Amino acid sequence: MAFFAEATTTDRLVLTGRIVTMDRAGTVHPKGILCIEQDRIAAVVGDLAHVPAEFAGIAPIDTHGTIYPGLIELHNHLSYNFLPLWSVPRRYTNRNQWRTTEPDYDVCIAMPAKIIGSNIDIDYPRSIARFVECRSLLGGATTSQGLSSSGAGGSKWYRGLIRNVEAPNDAIFPAAGGQTLDYAPEEIATKLVPALARDRPFFYHLSEGTDADARQRFLDLQYAPGTWAIDDDLITIHCTALQPGDLPQLANGAGIVWSPLSNLLLYGSTADVAAAKQAGLRIALGSDWSPSGSKNLLGELKIARIVSDHLGGLFTNADLARMVTSTPAEMLGWSGQVGSIERGKKADLLILEGDAPDPHAQLIDAREDDVLAVVIDGRPRHGRMGFLDFHASRQERIVIGGKDYSLDLTEAGTDMLAGLSLATAIAKLTHGLANLPALAAQAAAVPAHALAYFDRQPVSVDFELEDPVDFSAFQTMALRAVPALKPLALAPITAVDDAGFVPALKANRNLPAYLVNAL
Repeated sequence: MAFFAEATTTDRLVLTGRIVTMDRAGTVHPKGILCIEQDRIAAVVGDLAHVPAEFAGIAPIDTHGTIYPGLIELHNHLSYNFLPLWSVPRRYTNRNQWRTTEPDYDVCIAMPAKIIGSNIDIDYPRSIARFVECRSLLGGATTSQGLSSSGAGGSKWYRGLIRNVEAPNDAIFPAAGGQTLDYAPEEIATKLVPALARDRPFFYHLSEGTDADARQRFLDLQYAPGTWAIDDDLITIHCTALQPGDLPQLANGAGIVWSPLSNLLLYGSTADVAAAKQAGLRIALGSDWSPSGSKNLLGELKIARIVSDHLGGLFTNADLARMVTSTPAEMLGWSGQVGSIERGKKADLLILEGDAPDPHAQLIDAREDDVLAVVIDGRPRHGRMGFLDFHASRQERIVIGGKDYSLDLTEAGTDMLAGLSLATAIAKLTHGLANLPALAAQAAAVPAHALAYFDRQPVSVDFELEDPVDFSAFQTMALRAVPALKPLALAPITAVDDAGFVPALKANRNLPAYLVNAL
Protein backbone atom coordinates (compact mmCIF):
# COMPACT_ATOMS: atom_id res chain seq x y z
CA MET A 1 0.00 0.00 0.00
CA ALA A 2 1.30 3.47 -0.88
CA PHE A 3 0.40 5.81 1.94
CA PHE A 4 0.59 9.55 1.17
CA ALA A 5 1.48 8.60 -2.39
CA GLU A 6 -0.43 11.62 -3.69
CA ALA A 7 1.42 14.08 -1.48
CA THR A 8 2.98 15.88 -4.43
CA THR A 9 -0.21 16.09 -6.49
CA THR A 10 -2.89 16.99 -3.99
CA ASP A 11 -3.18 19.04 -0.80
CA ARG A 12 -5.90 16.79 0.55
CA LEU A 13 -5.73 13.31 2.07
CA VAL A 14 -8.25 11.00 3.71
CA LEU A 15 -7.01 8.40 6.19
CA THR A 16 -9.09 5.71 7.85
CA GLY A 17 -8.38 3.67 10.96
CA ARG A 18 -9.08 3.83 14.65
CA ILE A 19 -8.59 7.43 15.76
CA VAL A 20 -7.69 8.20 19.38
CA THR A 21 -8.35 11.94 19.42
CA MET A 22 -7.20 12.74 22.99
CA ASP A 23 -9.75 15.58 22.95
CA ARG A 24 -11.33 16.72 26.23
CA ALA A 25 -14.11 14.14 25.91
CA GLY A 26 -11.63 11.34 25.20
CA THR A 27 -13.31 10.55 21.90
CA VAL A 28 -12.19 7.38 20.12
CA HIS A 29 -13.52 6.61 16.65
CA PRO A 30 -13.27 2.82 16.16
CA LYS A 31 -13.46 3.24 12.38
CA GLY A 32 -12.73 6.89 11.94
CA ILE A 33 -11.93 9.08 8.98
CA LEU A 34 -9.29 11.78 9.19
CA CYS A 35 -9.25 14.50 6.51
CA ILE A 36 -6.03 16.47 6.09
CA GLU A 37 -5.60 19.60 4.01
CA GLN A 38 -1.97 20.70 3.65
CA ASP A 39 -0.65 20.91 7.25
CA ARG A 40 -4.04 20.99 9.00
CA ILE A 41 -6.74 18.59 10.11
CA ALA A 42 -9.83 19.49 8.12
CA ALA A 43 -12.22 16.97 9.68
CA VAL A 44 -12.38 14.03 12.08
CA VAL A 45 -15.53 11.94 11.65
CA GLY A 46 -16.83 8.55 12.64
CA ASP A 47 -18.10 7.39 9.26
CA LEU A 48 -17.80 8.14 5.56
CA ALA A 49 -21.26 9.69 5.43
CA HIS A 50 -19.93 12.73 7.33
CA VAL A 51 -16.83 13.37 5.25
CA PRO A 52 -16.86 17.00 3.99
CA ALA A 53 -17.94 17.41 0.38
CA GLU A 54 -14.55 18.66 -0.77
CA PHE A 55 -13.01 15.33 0.32
CA ALA A 56 -15.76 13.12 -1.07
CA GLY A 57 -13.91 12.36 -4.31
CA ILE A 58 -10.65 11.38 -2.63
CA ALA A 59 -10.11 7.64 -2.18
CA PRO A 60 -9.54 6.96 1.53
CA ILE A 61 -6.31 5.27 2.56
CA ASP A 62 -6.88 2.54 5.13
CA THR A 63 -4.00 2.58 7.61
CA HIS A 64 -5.11 -0.71 9.25
CA GLY A 65 -3.79 0.93 12.40
CA THR A 66 -4.51 3.33 15.24
CA ILE A 67 -3.93 7.05 14.83
CA TYR A 68 -2.82 9.21 17.78
CA PRO A 69 -1.67 12.80 18.14
CA GLY A 70 2.09 13.12 17.75
CA LEU A 71 3.90 12.74 21.07
CA ILE A 72 5.11 15.86 22.89
CA GLU A 73 8.17 15.70 25.17
CA LEU A 74 8.78 18.56 27.58
CA HIS A 75 12.04 17.37 29.10
CA ASN A 76 15.02 15.99 27.24
CA HIS A 77 18.68 17.03 27.21
CA LEU A 78 19.04 16.10 23.56
CA SER A 79 22.69 17.02 23.28
CA TYR A 80 23.72 14.10 25.54
CA ASN A 81 21.61 11.45 23.84
CA PHE A 82 24.43 9.80 21.91
CA LEU A 83 26.06 8.66 25.17
CA PRO A 84 25.42 5.17 26.57
CA LEU A 85 23.47 4.41 29.73
CA TRP A 86 25.60 5.23 32.76
CA SER A 87 26.35 2.62 35.37
CA VAL A 88 25.54 4.97 38.26
CA PRO A 89 28.24 4.50 40.92
CA ARG A 90 26.16 5.36 43.98
CA ARG A 91 22.92 6.89 45.17
CA TYR A 92 22.87 10.68 45.19
CA THR A 93 20.71 13.08 47.15
CA ASN A 94 21.31 16.15 44.97
CA ARG A 95 22.17 16.57 41.31
CA ASN A 96 25.10 18.83 42.17
CA GLN A 97 26.81 15.80 43.72
CA TRP A 98 27.14 13.89 40.45
CA ARG A 99 27.62 17.05 38.40
CA THR A 100 30.50 18.47 40.42
CA THR A 101 32.07 15.82 42.66
CA GLU A 102 31.71 12.49 40.87
CA PRO A 103 34.88 11.54 38.93
CA ASP A 104 33.05 8.80 37.03
CA TYR A 105 30.60 11.40 35.69
CA ASP A 106 33.49 13.34 34.19
CA VAL A 107 34.96 10.25 32.55
CA CYS A 108 31.71 8.73 31.26
CA ILE A 109 29.58 11.79 30.48
CA ALA A 110 31.01 15.30 30.79
CA MET A 111 34.32 14.87 28.99
CA PRO A 112 33.07 12.54 26.23
CA ALA A 113 30.25 14.99 25.54
CA LYS A 114 32.63 17.94 25.28
CA ILE A 115 35.30 16.12 23.29
CA ILE A 116 32.84 15.08 20.60
CA GLY A 117 30.39 17.99 20.77
CA SER A 118 33.10 20.67 20.74
CA ASN A 119 35.39 18.90 18.32
CA ILE A 120 37.11 21.00 15.68
CA ASP A 121 35.84 18.45 13.15
CA ILE A 122 32.33 19.86 12.78
CA ASP A 123 30.97 16.58 11.46
CA TYR A 124 30.99 15.37 15.08
CA PRO A 125 28.55 17.98 16.46
CA ARG A 126 26.51 17.72 13.25
CA SER A 127 26.29 13.97 13.79
CA ILE A 128 25.09 14.49 17.36
CA ALA A 129 22.28 16.72 16.12
CA ARG A 130 21.20 14.22 13.46
CA PHE A 131 21.36 11.18 15.76
CA VAL A 132 19.59 12.61 18.81
CA GLU A 133 16.73 14.15 16.88
CA CYS A 134 16.11 10.93 14.96
CA ARG A 135 16.19 9.02 18.25
CA SER A 136 13.20 11.06 19.45
CA LEU A 137 11.43 10.85 16.09
CA LEU A 138 11.70 7.04 15.93
CA GLY A 139 9.94 6.93 19.31
CA GLY A 140 6.94 8.88 18.02
CA ALA A 141 7.88 12.39 19.15
CA THR A 142 6.77 15.27 16.98
CA THR A 143 7.76 17.94 19.54
CA SER A 144 10.65 18.06 22.00
CA GLN A 145 12.86 20.45 23.88
CA GLY A 146 15.45 21.88 21.59
CA LEU A 147 19.08 21.36 20.80
CA SER A 148 21.22 24.43 21.35
CA SER A 149 24.28 24.94 19.21
CA SER A 150 26.92 27.63 19.05
CA GLY A 151 29.42 28.76 16.49
CA ALA A 152 30.56 31.86 14.69
CA GLY A 153 27.02 33.25 14.78
CA GLY A 154 26.67 32.75 18.52
CA SER A 155 24.18 30.56 20.34
CA LYS A 156 21.13 29.44 18.39
CA TRP A 157 18.50 26.74 18.48
CA TYR A 158 18.84 24.05 15.89
CA ARG A 159 15.66 23.83 13.81
CA GLY A 160 15.29 20.40 12.33
CA LEU A 161 12.69 17.75 11.61
CA ILE A 162 10.58 17.85 14.79
CA ARG A 163 9.08 20.85 16.54
CA ASN A 164 11.38 22.64 18.94
CA VAL A 165 9.62 24.23 21.94
CA GLU A 166 12.30 26.92 22.27
CA ALA A 167 12.32 27.80 18.56
CA PRO A 168 9.08 26.56 16.97
CA ASN A 169 9.75 28.60 13.82
CA ASP A 170 6.07 29.52 13.65
CA ALA A 171 4.58 32.59 15.33
CA ILE A 172 1.40 30.74 16.31
CA PHE A 173 3.43 28.68 18.82
CA PRO A 174 4.68 30.61 21.88
CA ALA A 175 8.43 29.99 22.13
CA ALA A 176 9.59 28.69 25.49
CA GLY A 177 12.48 29.81 27.64
CA GLY A 178 14.18 27.93 30.43
CA GLN A 179 16.89 27.46 33.00
CA THR A 180 18.62 24.15 33.65
CA LEU A 181 20.96 24.94 36.55
CA ASP A 182 19.71 26.28 39.88
CA TYR A 183 19.07 29.96 40.31
CA ALA A 184 20.70 31.44 43.38
CA PRO A 185 18.11 32.77 45.86
CA GLU A 186 18.83 36.39 44.88
CA GLU A 187 18.32 35.53 41.19
CA ILE A 188 14.70 34.48 41.59
CA ALA A 189 13.54 38.11 41.65
CA THR A 190 16.08 39.37 39.12
CA LYS A 191 15.95 36.53 36.55
CA LEU A 192 13.04 34.15 37.03
CA VAL A 193 10.35 36.74 37.75
CA PRO A 194 11.20 38.83 34.63
CA ALA A 195 11.27 35.63 32.55
CA LEU A 196 7.77 34.72 33.71
CA ALA A 197 6.58 38.25 32.98
CA ARG A 198 7.22 37.67 29.27
CA ASP A 199 4.04 35.56 29.13
CA ARG A 200 5.85 32.63 27.54
CA PRO A 201 6.27 29.07 28.82
CA PHE A 202 9.38 28.78 30.99
CA PHE A 203 11.06 25.51 32.00
CA TYR A 204 12.88 25.34 35.31
CA HIS A 205 14.66 22.30 36.76
CA LEU A 206 13.39 22.40 40.32
CA SER A 207 14.46 20.51 43.43
CA GLU A 208 16.22 17.64 41.69
CA GLY A 209 17.38 15.33 44.45
CA THR A 210 16.04 14.22 47.80
CA ASP A 211 17.86 16.32 50.40
CA ALA A 212 17.05 19.58 52.18
CA ASP A 213 19.22 21.60 49.82
CA ALA A 214 17.25 20.35 46.81
CA ARG A 215 13.97 21.23 48.53
CA GLN A 216 15.33 24.67 49.42
CA ARG A 217 15.36 25.54 45.71
CA PHE A 218 11.56 25.29 45.85
CA LEU A 219 11.37 27.41 49.00
CA ASP A 220 13.51 30.03 47.27
CA LEU A 221 10.63 30.63 44.88
CA GLN A 222 8.98 32.60 47.69
CA TYR A 223 11.22 35.58 47.01
CA ALA A 224 9.21 37.98 49.20
CA PRO A 225 6.76 37.30 52.05
CA GLY A 226 3.68 35.72 50.54
CA THR A 227 4.97 36.25 46.99
CA TRP A 228 6.02 33.30 44.84
CA ALA A 229 7.73 33.18 41.47
CA ILE A 230 5.07 30.78 40.20
CA ASP A 231 2.50 31.49 37.53
CA ASP A 232 0.80 29.65 34.70
CA ASP A 233 3.89 29.97 32.49
CA LEU A 234 6.17 28.07 34.89
CA ILE A 235 6.82 24.44 33.90
CA THR A 236 8.83 22.73 36.62
CA ILE A 237 10.96 19.66 35.93
CA HIS A 238 11.67 16.79 38.36
CA CYS A 239 10.48 18.21 41.76
CA THR A 240 11.76 15.05 43.48
CA ALA A 241 12.55 16.73 46.80
CA LEU A 242 9.15 18.35 47.25
CA GLN A 243 6.98 17.30 50.17
CA PRO A 244 3.23 16.72 49.80
CA GLY A 245 2.50 20.07 51.43
CA ASP A 246 4.65 21.88 48.86
CA LEU A 247 2.81 20.68 45.80
CA PRO A 248 -0.44 22.70 46.16
CA GLN A 249 1.66 25.85 45.73
CA LEU A 250 2.79 24.56 42.32
CA ALA A 251 -0.86 24.22 41.29
CA ASN A 252 -0.53 27.91 40.36
CA GLY A 253 1.96 26.89 37.69
CA ALA A 254 1.56 25.24 34.30
CA GLY A 255 2.46 21.79 35.65
CA ILE A 256 5.38 19.48 36.32
CA VAL A 257 7.41 17.22 34.04
CA TRP A 258 8.00 13.76 35.48
CA SER A 259 11.03 11.66 34.52
CA PRO A 260 10.66 8.58 36.73
CA LEU A 261 13.42 6.39 35.26
CA SER A 262 16.13 9.03 35.51
CA ASN A 263 15.04 9.98 39.02
CA LEU A 264 15.10 6.37 40.20
CA LEU A 265 18.46 5.59 38.58
CA LEU A 266 20.15 8.59 40.16
CA TYR A 267 18.31 9.04 43.46
CA GLY A 268 16.35 5.84 44.11
CA SER A 269 13.24 8.00 44.39
CA THR A 270 10.98 10.04 42.17
CA ALA A 271 8.50 12.89 42.46
CA ASP A 272 5.49 12.38 44.72
CA VAL A 273 3.10 12.14 41.80
CA ALA A 274 0.29 10.90 44.04
CA ALA A 275 0.41 14.17 45.98
CA ALA A 276 0.80 16.08 42.72
CA LYS A 277 -2.32 14.44 41.32
CA GLN A 278 -4.24 15.15 44.52
CA ALA A 279 -3.16 18.80 44.32
CA GLY A 280 -4.55 19.02 40.79
CA LEU A 281 -1.23 19.53 39.02
CA ARG A 282 -0.84 18.78 35.35
CA ILE A 283 1.80 16.08 34.83
CA ALA A 284 3.72 15.50 31.61
CA LEU A 285 6.41 12.90 30.88
CA GLY A 286 10.01 13.42 29.80
CA SER A 287 12.71 10.81 29.19
CA ASP A 288 15.45 13.22 30.38
CA TRP A 289 18.65 12.00 28.70
CA SER A 290 20.44 8.82 27.64
CA PRO A 291 22.90 8.51 30.60
CA SER A 292 20.02 7.79 33.00
CA GLY A 293 16.78 7.79 31.02
CA SER A 294 14.62 5.92 28.55
CA LYS A 295 15.44 5.82 24.84
CA ASN A 296 12.33 7.87 24.06
CA LEU A 297 8.79 8.58 25.24
CA LEU A 298 7.57 5.10 24.32
CA GLY A 299 10.07 3.76 26.85
CA GLU A 300 9.24 6.33 29.54
CA LEU A 301 5.52 5.51 29.24
CA LYS A 302 6.30 1.93 30.26
CA ILE A 303 8.30 3.05 33.30
CA ALA A 304 5.54 5.46 34.33
CA ARG A 305 2.97 2.65 34.17
CA ILE A 306 5.12 0.41 36.37
CA VAL A 307 5.43 3.18 38.96
CA SER A 308 1.70 3.89 38.70
CA ASP A 309 0.87 0.22 39.24
CA HIS A 310 3.15 0.17 42.27
CA LEU A 311 1.16 3.10 43.63
CA GLY A 312 -2.07 1.14 43.36
CA GLY A 313 -3.01 2.07 39.83
CA LEU A 314 -2.62 5.80 40.44
CA PHE A 315 -3.01 6.67 36.76
CA THR A 316 -5.25 5.08 34.16
CA ASN A 317 -3.84 4.19 30.76
CA ALA A 318 -5.68 7.22 29.39
CA ASP A 319 -4.05 9.44 32.04
CA LEU A 320 -0.62 8.23 30.97
CA ALA A 321 -1.40 8.73 27.28
CA ARG A 322 -2.41 12.32 28.04
CA MET A 323 0.98 12.92 29.68
CA VAL A 324 2.59 12.75 26.23
CA THR A 325 -0.16 14.39 24.16
CA SER A 326 -2.84 16.79 25.36
CA THR A 327 -1.38 17.65 28.77
CA PRO A 328 2.04 18.91 27.57
CA ALA A 329 0.25 20.86 24.83
CA GLU A 330 -1.85 22.59 27.50
CA MET A 331 1.22 23.30 29.62
CA LEU A 332 2.94 24.96 26.66
CA GLY A 333 -0.09 26.99 25.68
CA TRP A 334 -0.06 25.05 22.39
CA SER A 335 -3.34 23.19 22.83
CA GLY A 336 -5.01 25.25 20.11
CA GLN A 337 -2.54 23.75 17.62
CA VAL A 338 -1.39 20.28 18.72
CA GLY A 339 -1.88 17.63 21.39
CA SER A 340 -5.17 16.21 20.10
CA ILE A 341 -6.71 15.25 16.78
CA GLU A 342 -9.34 17.91 16.15
CA ARG A 343 -10.50 20.04 13.26
CA GLY A 344 -8.24 23.01 12.60
CA LYS A 345 -5.20 21.67 14.45
CA LYS A 346 -1.85 20.80 12.94
CA ALA A 347 -1.62 17.34 11.39
CA ASP A 348 0.99 16.01 13.83
CA LEU A 349 0.30 12.28 14.07
CA LEU A 350 1.66 8.97 15.33
CA ILE A 351 0.21 5.89 13.61
CA LEU A 352 0.69 2.49 15.24
CA GLU A 353 0.12 -0.92 13.71
CA GLY A 354 -3.06 -2.74 14.72
CA ASP A 355 -5.93 -1.92 17.06
CA ALA A 356 -5.53 -3.61 20.45
CA PRO A 357 -8.65 -3.64 22.69
CA ASP A 358 -7.47 -0.74 24.88
CA PRO A 359 -6.17 2.02 22.59
CA HIS A 360 -4.34 3.82 25.40
CA ALA A 361 -2.64 0.64 26.57
CA GLN A 362 -1.63 0.04 22.94
CA LEU A 363 0.29 3.33 22.96
CA ILE A 364 2.03 2.45 26.24
CA ASP A 365 2.87 -1.08 25.04
CA ALA A 366 4.18 0.09 21.66
CA ARG A 367 7.77 -0.46 20.60
CA GLU A 368 9.55 1.43 17.88
CA ASP A 369 8.84 -1.36 15.37
CA ASP A 370 5.09 -0.97 15.99
CA VAL A 371 5.23 2.52 14.48
CA LEU A 372 3.70 2.80 11.02
CA ALA A 373 4.26 6.52 10.57
CA VAL A 374 5.21 9.77 12.27
CA VAL A 375 3.68 12.78 10.54
CA ILE A 376 4.53 16.43 11.25
CA ASP A 377 2.65 19.31 9.64
CA GLY A 378 0.88 16.79 7.42
CA ARG A 379 4.22 15.53 6.13
CA PRO A 380 5.44 11.99 6.80
CA ARG A 381 8.89 12.18 8.38
CA HIS A 382 9.28 8.51 9.30
CA GLY A 383 7.38 5.41 8.33
CA ARG A 384 7.27 1.75 7.46
CA MET A 385 8.60 0.99 3.98
CA GLY A 386 5.72 0.05 1.71
CA PHE A 387 3.36 1.93 3.99
CA LEU A 388 4.73 5.35 3.12
CA ASP A 389 5.77 6.71 -0.23
CA PHE A 390 8.24 9.55 0.20
CA HIS A 391 8.58 12.29 -2.36
CA ALA A 392 11.33 14.07 -0.46
CA SER A 393 14.56 15.09 -2.13
CA ARG A 394 16.42 13.15 0.57
CA GLN A 395 15.21 9.94 2.13
CA GLU A 396 16.99 7.16 3.92
CA ARG A 397 16.27 3.52 4.65
CA ILE A 398 16.68 2.29 8.23
CA VAL A 399 15.95 -1.13 9.75
CA ILE A 400 14.12 -1.18 13.10
CA GLY A 401 13.28 -4.47 14.78
CA GLY A 402 14.00 -6.26 11.51
CA LYS A 403 11.50 -4.09 9.60
CA ASP A 404 12.34 -1.63 6.85
CA TYR A 405 11.58 2.05 7.41
CA SER A 406 12.17 5.25 5.51
CA LEU A 407 13.19 8.64 6.92
CA ASP A 408 12.57 12.01 5.29
CA LEU A 409 15.62 14.06 6.28
CA THR A 410 14.94 16.99 3.97
CA GLU A 411 15.30 20.30 5.82
CA ALA A 412 14.20 23.78 4.93
CA GLY A 413 16.84 26.21 3.76
CA THR A 414 20.55 25.70 4.35
CA ASP A 415 20.59 23.95 7.70
CA MET A 416 23.81 22.89 9.39
CA LEU A 417 22.86 19.23 8.80
CA ALA A 418 22.01 19.48 5.10
CA GLY A 419 23.22 16.36 3.35
CA LEU A 420 24.06 14.39 6.49
CA SER A 421 22.46 10.95 6.66
CA LEU A 422 21.61 9.12 9.87
CA ALA A 423 23.85 6.23 8.79
CA THR A 424 26.80 8.61 8.42
CA ALA A 425 26.06 10.18 11.80
CA ILE A 426 25.96 6.74 13.43
CA ALA A 427 29.28 5.77 11.84
CA LYS A 428 30.89 9.05 12.91
CA LEU A 429 29.72 8.82 16.51
CA THR A 430 30.62 5.13 16.73
CA HIS A 431 34.18 5.98 15.68
CA GLY A 432 34.41 8.98 17.99
CA LEU A 433 33.22 7.17 21.10
CA ALA A 434 35.48 4.20 20.39
CA ASN A 435 38.48 6.52 20.09
CA LEU A 436 37.86 9.01 22.89
CA PRO A 437 41.41 9.04 24.32
CA ALA A 438 42.87 9.70 20.86
CA LEU A 439 40.31 12.44 20.15
CA ALA A 440 41.11 14.11 23.45
CA ALA A 441 44.82 14.02 22.68
CA GLN A 442 44.16 15.49 19.24
CA ALA A 443 42.05 18.28 20.73
CA ALA A 444 44.81 19.14 23.18
CA ALA A 445 47.30 19.41 20.31
CA VAL A 446 45.30 21.68 17.98
CA PRO A 447 47.67 24.51 16.88
CA ALA A 448 46.88 28.18 17.44
CA HIS A 449 46.03 28.92 13.81
CA ALA A 450 43.42 26.15 13.86
CA LEU A 451 41.92 27.62 17.04
CA ALA A 452 41.35 30.86 15.17
CA TYR A 453 39.46 28.87 12.55
CA PHE A 454 37.46 27.16 15.29
CA ASP A 455 36.37 30.52 16.68
CA ARG A 456 35.16 31.71 13.28
CA GLN A 457 33.61 28.70 11.57
CA PRO A 458 32.47 25.49 13.26
CA VAL A 459 29.23 24.66 14.97
CA SER A 460 29.42 23.04 18.39
CA VAL A 461 26.72 21.53 20.58
CA ASP A 462 25.98 23.17 23.93
CA PHE A 463 25.86 20.93 27.01
CA GLU A 464 23.76 22.81 29.52
CA LEU A 465 24.78 20.69 32.52
CA GLU A 466 28.44 21.61 32.04
CA ASP A 467 30.12 24.89 32.86
CA PRO A 468 31.00 26.82 29.68
CA VAL A 469 34.69 27.11 28.81
CA ASP A 470 36.61 28.62 25.94
CA PHE A 471 38.51 26.30 23.62
CA SER A 472 41.87 26.94 25.25
CA ALA A 473 40.51 25.87 28.63
CA PHE A 474 38.85 22.91 26.95
CA GLN A 475 42.23 21.84 25.52
CA THR A 476 43.73 21.88 29.01
CA MET A 477 40.89 19.72 30.32
CA ALA A 478 41.15 17.35 27.37
CA LEU A 479 44.85 16.80 27.96
CA ARG A 480 44.24 16.12 31.63
CA ALA A 481 41.44 13.67 30.77
CA VAL A 482 43.41 11.51 28.33
CA PRO A 483 44.73 8.99 30.90
CA ALA A 484 41.29 8.52 32.48
CA LEU A 485 39.14 8.29 29.37
CA LYS A 486 38.05 4.93 28.06
CA PRO A 487 36.40 3.92 24.79
CA LEU A 488 32.60 3.93 24.84
CA ALA A 489 30.11 2.17 22.59
CA LEU A 490 27.32 3.91 20.72
CA ALA A 491 24.15 2.13 21.80
CA PRO A 492 21.50 1.26 19.20
CA ILE A 493 19.18 4.17 18.52
CA THR A 494 16.03 2.19 19.47
CA ALA A 495 15.18 0.08 22.49
CA VAL A 496 13.82 -2.75 20.35
CA ASP A 497 17.28 -3.18 18.80
CA ASP A 498 19.25 -2.79 22.04
CA ALA A 499 19.37 -6.22 23.69
CA GLY A 500 21.61 -4.88 26.45
CA PHE A 501 19.42 -1.97 27.54
CA VAL A 502 17.06 -3.72 29.98
CA PRO A 503 19.82 -5.89 31.54
CA ALA A 504 21.86 -2.72 32.09
CA LEU A 505 18.87 -1.08 33.79
CA LYS A 506 18.31 -4.11 36.00
CA ALA A 507 21.95 -4.03 37.08
CA ASN A 508 21.65 -0.50 38.41
CA ARG A 509 22.06 -0.38 42.17
CA ASN A 510 19.44 2.32 42.75
CA LEU A 511 16.39 0.90 41.01
CA PRO A 512 13.73 -0.35 43.45
CA ALA A 513 12.97 -4.06 43.38
CA TYR A 514 9.42 -3.57 42.13
CA LEU A 515 10.73 -1.85 38.99
CA VAL A 516 13.52 -4.35 38.37
CA ASN A 517 11.02 -7.23 38.66
CA ALA A 518 8.58 -5.57 36.26
CA LEU A 519 11.08 -4.74 33.52
